[in-house]
Amino acid sequence: MSRPVIAALISALVFPGAGHLYLKRGGRALLFLLPTLAAVVVFLGQAFGQATEIAGQIMAGTVAPDPVAIAARLEQSGGASTVGTVAAGVMLVCWIGAIVDAYLLARAAR
Repeated sequence: MSRPVIAALISALVFPGAGHLYLKRGGRALLFLLPTLAAVVVFLGQAFGQATEIAGQIMAGTVAPDPVAIAARLEQSGGASTVGTVAAGVMLVCWIGAIVDAYLLARAAR
């Protein structure tokens, strides 16, 4: 397997920027690692906040412990927030960008 393909696969399957670390390009790796990590923290914070709210409502008895009722409550509350949507977008852009950049970087270094 060629070095560009390995770098791209590492970025795709491990974490954005990991392929750059494989290529020994730490500074460039940080350009993908840091925004992705920040987006993951924000996204998981939003998800855990919603999960805690729903769990509290189940414990209080205002929501039945039924997947359909929980889905209805999530839909009623608006589901995803704008911040969570932006965080997901940042993760997606960083992931795709890291894959493409790691591949092109390794290919140019041949």
